Amino acid sequence: MSPSFWRFLKFARPYWLLASGSIMCGVLKFSLALLLPGALGLVVKHVVEAELSPEQQIQKLGLILGCLIGAFLLRAPITFSRTYLAELAGNRTIFDIRTELYRHIQRLSMSYHANRRTGGTISRLIGDINAAQGILDKGVISFSVDLLFLLGVTVFLFVLDWRLACASLVTLPMYGMAIIVLNPKMRQASTEVQSQVSEMSGEVTEKLSGLSVVLSFVREKTEELNFFLQHRSYLGKVMGKTRIQATQLASTEFLTAVGPLVVIGYGGYRVITGTLDMSGFIWFYGFISHLYLPTRRLADSSTIVQERLAAMDRVFEVFDTKPEIKDAPGARHIGQVEGTIAFNEVSFSYDPDTPVLHKLSFTINPGESVAFVGRSGAGKSTLVNLVPRFYEIDTGSIEIDGQNIQELQLKSLRSTIGMVLQDSILFSGSIRENILYGNRNATSTEMITAAKMAHVDEFVDELPKGYDTVIGERGVKLSGGQKQRISIARAFLRDPRILILDEATSSLDSHAENIIQEALEELMEGRTTLVIAHRLSTIVGCDRVVVIEDGHIVQEGDHESLIQIEGPYRALCEEQFGYVRLELLE
Repeated sequence: MSPSFWRFLKFARPYWLLASGSIMCGVLKFSLALLLPGALGLVVKHVVEAELSPEQQIQKLGLILGCLIGAFLLRAPITFSRTYLAELAGNRTIFDIRTELYRHIQRLSMSYHANRRTGGTISRLIGDINAAQGILDKGVISFSVDLLFLLGVTVFLFVLDWRLACASLVTLPMYGMAIIVLNPKMRQASTEVQSQVSEMSGEVTEKLSGLSVVLSFVREKTEELNFFLQHRSYLGKVMGKTRIQATQLASTEFLTAVGPLVVIGYGGYRVITGTLDMSGFIWFYGFISHLYLPTRRLADSSTIVQERLAAMDRVFEVFDTKPEIKDAPGARHIGQVEGTIAFNEVSFSYDPDTPVLHKLSFTINPGESVAFVGRSGAGKSTLVNLVPRFYEIDTGSIEIDGQNIQELQLKSLRSTIGMVLQDSILFSGSIRENILYGNRNATSTEMITAAKMAHVDEFVDELPKGYDTVIGERGVKLSGGQKQRISIARAFLRDPRILILDEATSSLDSHAENIIQEALEELMEGRTTLVIAHRLSTIVGCDRVVVIEDGHIVQEGDHESLIQIEGPYRALCEEQFGYVRLELLE
């Protein structure tokens, strides 16, 4: 078995009692099935062939049938227990794997998610783990039940007649050959199917999330064609797997049919030659089905395990990806935060061959607001994303109140930081739930206060369900400005010492911007604030402006001083705002 199989069993280990109980019930269930051919032998030998009166024969026949009925009544609860315990153990194992995988995915760095499609990650979390369903209950447990039962039946048949038993086992090596040849092919085919599903999932998720772009550029037919081609490739891989399954099924069907023929031929020969009596032959033959059916199920269980393990291989690939950002050994709590932020010779790159930031050094004092400006791609958003350690720096250090952030607990570091981003990320649910995301322990009064400070109340009062209005996925039912206000309210509720505003007013019209600007100024009051903005109104209100070009700091000062001199900042203002000359004339 592959390493993935043993890793899967580690997740199943807490449920070994459930699995063992299911195996015991399974063996008992199939053992009771042996009573039927056994009863046939008894009827032939002790009823039909016995020198008894018809009344005595009927009496003995009734006794045997009564015992059989009692046994099969007992079989019903045993069958229920075997199925329920197996499903319980299997589903709990899958539950634990999915929970642990989700926990692991959340701890992977932003660079991991930036390099992978969201749909592909979801496919592994949902689709691949769903595909792995059955490894324990329909694979391991069924395999164990059938193997134990097969061994028991084999021993029993050798006790009955060792020569007939040897004849009945002639086809078993052929089952083994079929498994050895076809299982690797099944594993490979299943891996290709799961990979194609992941690719399709990523493509569909990406295109549906950007459906407005598809529709606005009238690219529906193009996307339909892309989906058709991917789906056709998926169909081809599925049919390739189906051919292997059909080949294995045909092989086992053939061998299951041939085995009894060998027994009939050899047993008939012995009856003819007088070395075996007819009742003994009938009795032995009655047990033959209980030799070949478990053998066939063993082959089926092996196929199921190989198919499911292909999905688990992809799941464990994610588990094997180590979080780049994690607490260092002995990481400490950040403690009470004043809000000093210091960059010391900080360099960073997403790709080693393409540096983004080059040895940046600056200090932001407690309560100071600093605007970072520059053209797109200069490194502004990257810079602020380094403060909460969304990415790990290449060289240098970032300190908060003199403490290197790499030596701090991630949870305590990020708990001191609030963010309002350009893309207001809201979750499906109510407005209340989205605001409370900033502080789940906040009271309803505190939530409403935060909402009023962000002017959310101005449009919530017009909604039929107020704060309990469901806003849809990513807040699709709200305008950009409304979503941004909720995002700001969430930051108010968090009450952070350090605030990051990344184009926080970019989605607002002039009227909404003026309202939100007042709220932001109140939110920034007394907090260390890093601001990325293209709008002059946001920049002017900051204590200091840092101009970044190609990952370097090229200018630094307040707005009034920088606008008076020829330089990158003044050029940016003239380029983006157009009225700097008028401002200077005044």
